[in-house]
Amino acid sequence: MISFDEYIFEAKLDKDVRVVVLSGRSHKNEDGMFVTARKIKDMCTKKGIKCYVAFAEDAFLKKDEKDNLRIHNVEDKTGFKINKNNTAFIIRNSVMRKKASVDLLSQIERHNMFCINNRESMEICEDKYRTILRLADSDIPVPLTSIATNEETIDIAVKKVGGKFPVVVKTITGSKGVGVFIIDRIESLKSSLQAIWKVNSDTEIILQEYIESAYDLRIHVLGKKVIAAMKRFKIKKDFRSNFSLGGKVSDVKLTEEQEKIALLAAKAVGAVWSGVDMMIDKDGKCYIIEVNTSPGTQGIEQATGKSIVEMVVKYALDKKHWNIQPMECGYIEMVDFELLGEIPAKMDTGNGSYCVIDANKWKIDGNIVKWKHNGQEFEHKLDSMKKVRVGGVKNEYEERPVILLDVRFNGNLYKDVKFTLSNREGMTTPVLMNRSFIKMANLSINPAKRYALTVKGGTKAKEEIK
Repeated sequence: MISFDEYIFEAKLDKDVRVVVLSGRSHKNEDGMFVTARKIKDMCTKKGIKCYVAFAEDAFLKKDEKDNLRIHNVEDKTGFKINKNNTAFIIRNSVMRKKASVDLLSQIERHNMFCINNRESMEICEDKYRTILRLADSDIPVPLTSIATNEETIDIAVKKVGGKFPVVVKTITGSKGVGVFIIDRIESLKSSLQAIWKVNSDTEIILQEYIESAYDLRIHVLGKKVIAAMKRFKIKKDFRSNFSLGGKVSDVKLTEEQEKIALLAAKAVGAVWSGVDMMIDKDGKCYIIEVNTSPGTQGIEQATGKSIVEMVVKYALDKKHWNIQPMECGYIEMVDFELLGEIPAKMDTGNGSYCVIDANKWKIDGNIVKWKHNGQEFEHKLDSMKKVRVGGVKNEYEERPVILLDVRFNGNLYKDVKFTLSNREGMTTPVLMNRSFIKMANLSINPAKRYALTVKGGTKAKEEIK
């Protein structure tokens, strides 16, 4: 396990990096912050790092008059300036409660912000059954698990988890031990589920085999390292062990196997920071019960004496960790030029040269290029000349002028992108974007899709939709 000293703040921190905690709003606390969100805010303040807690259910993104992107709480007119090059987001699980909050997270990811954790990993772990399936697909040991959606599926679900009682019953979503109970007879199981479905017929239930143990392990994984672990003992007259429910905790030294399995579980769900819950049966076999992408910090800090929040903030501030998941993009999207407007562009992964824009005529006058596009005339400073191979397998070259254009795509402005001018009459699109731009915009091209991020027809089409 990594030592705490390896994660202590160094004297020199990148004070330019700022942190946003995206969280739900707590109606119990006057400042609206949950415990861990408050602790992250206080830690950043202590270290001189700018930090903003955004309440996801009503927060929003907006460009200011200087084209800076800002995140605002609904009551905050000024907001907090964010940028993909200097802002790290720490996402708390309360964001997943409302669709609008989750959609805000998607907007943040579309602006290429580094997030601990991303939407996909949080959605996987929010769904306990999906988590188990993902872990099982990765050959990670998990309890026998099945799903029950109505009375007709109960007997089948029980057989799938071994046909023995007691069984563990969980709602498919939930945290802190809420929605988890144990049932020791088929009659009790059926009557309990009937009562649940009478209240809400859409409630989905998972059944798991019961693993006898006096405790479980909560293991915090950050990046690719285990940073802390604790034992959580069963609550008296309860089979659950959650600290939030009053369970006792203590520090624990993991075996090499336990640490390896925890790391694999975090990797399987794509989590940067996670709390991996593990049980060990009477024969010493390890099982992953759940993975939490928004683990609490109070219990494990009490058990280990380590500042988990400090470790997470330090990790977020280190840009070498900012491995941002690419956005899926269609092979044709709309790109926006200030002078030309929005134009369809092909995302050309085979283009290792410069981007290309259609010009049916051009003339070089000194260091000025005069060119025509779609009947309009433009003048730009000549950046250079580029010898480009054309004609596919033909060994032919064309000398093209290179100009610099500002491109707005998917809400971001990319300045001084190099374009060669070429007559693209009869081609699929008047613009080709190259591999360099695709990498800069952090895109993953899906050749089966068009306009995955933008709207065909551009601004006019958006207005018609509205």
